[in-house]
Parts: sequence; structure tokens; C-alpha cells
Amino acid sequence: MFQRMQEGELYCDARRYDLVMGEYAVSDMLEFYRRQISYYGQPVLELACGTGRLTIPLAEEDGVDIVGLDISPQMLELAEMKARERHLRIPFVRGDVRAFDLGRKFKFIFISAQSLSHLHKRDELESCFACVRQHLAEGGRFLIELFNPSVKLLAREPEQHYPVGRGEHKEADGSGRVIVTARARYDAATQVNHIHYYFQSEKGEGEVLSFEMRQFFPQEIDALLVYNRLLIERKYGNYEEAAFGNDSPKQLIVCQVN
Repeated sequence: MFQRMQEGELYCDARRYDLVMGEYAVSDMLEFYRRQISYYGQPVLELACGTGRLTIPLAEEDGVDIVGLDISPQMLELAEMKARERHLRIPFVRGDVRAFDLGRKFKFIFISAQSLSHLHKRDELESCFACVRQHLAEGGRFLIELFNPSVKLLAREPEQHYPVGRGEHKEADGSGRVIVTARARYDAATQVNHIHYYFQSEKGEGEVLSFEMRQFFPQEIDALLVYNRLLIERKYGNYEEAAFGNDSPKQLIVCQVN
């Protein structure tokens, strides 16, 4: 049991986000995006860049001309701090993926780590896709990363706690370890998964950070993209670029303006 409990939203606590997700993207994810940039060119726009988990290593190790856009000031503050520590000058822009105008075009735009799942309504998706079309250079590509929804996972007992990642994580400041578990309640009518992450320190102090993720089933997202004048060019099922199929954990969709 928690001795003290605090509640909030995951995306308002950038350090907790990095603790769970990792300060930087792991190698298979990073290598996948490196390859896509090599295929489609620069400049690059990352939508919902968060704390710069991809933005920073792409700029630092590959010299990619990249802009990161996110709506959360807490996420951007940490991203900018991480970039400064590496003596990088990356344009991080506070903006809403549903309504942004950067006044320039990009050869490659991507939204990774299921971030599109934070848009729950059709009009929100339409606005986002319209902004993408406006910012894509001629011949440019747009890539979306989503889970391939697992009915088995969505049907899990909503009161049961499950470990997040390894379950036990090291505090960023080295002050100790924290146990992270999650429980989730899926609303089949709205296709939204209501998720709560529980953080428990060695001292018994705790936090609950929540977020909501819309689930996009394969035929549904394909239709939404076509409906929004985004022609699907390739659809991968994992970071190794295997063709999408029944058992694929991911939907990695490469589009161009139709």
C-alpha cells in the first residue's frame, strides 16, 4: 500500500515519462527511423516529440535537420535541457498536432510511439492530417507508428495490476528504485483505453499518473488515411520492416499525399 498518494497526468511529469519509456529510444526503434530518413530525406518534422527520445539521437549521431513539435511544456522543457547537455541546437516548438503552421515544408514527417492515439475524435484526426499535408514537401512521406491492437490485452481484468517494462526502475536522480505497475480499462464503444501507471518508491510513497489511448484497428486506420488523401505506400509490422500481418505487434504506415 502507498503511504502517500499523488495523482496526475503522465504527460505533465516528463521525468516519470522518461523513467518508464527510457531517456532515449532503444536501438531497434532508432535504427528504423534512421533508415526511413535515409530513404525519404530531410528536413524532418517529428510530431509529438515528447522529451526528445528520438529527436536528440537523430540530430546528435546522424546530424539530421530535424524539428520537434509537442503540446506539453513539461516535455519540451526536458527535451531542451537534454539537448543543451549535448551541446545541440534543435528547434523544439510548442504546438498542437491538430493545428500548427511552421511556415516551411518537410521531406519526412513522423509521429512515433502511438502518439496519434491521443487523438480520439475523427475531426481531430482530420485536422492533424490536414496540417501534415500542408507541411509535406513535394514527394515527401508521412509515417505513423501505432500498436496493432491486441483483443487479449484489451480484455484484461481492469482492476488487476501488471508490471510496466521490467517492473522495477531506477530513479533518474539515483535516489533509489521505483516499482511501476499499470491497470487499464478499455471502453469498447469509444475504442479508448484508460490507463493508470502506479509508481511506488522504496519509501512507500506513490504516484498515479494517467493517460488515454485510442485504439486504431488495421482496416480502420487504413480507411481513415485514404479518406484524408494520404495514400498508403508501405505498411510494416515491426521495426525490422517485415510486412504487416496478423501477428504483427506494430502498424508502421508510410504515406504520401494522394
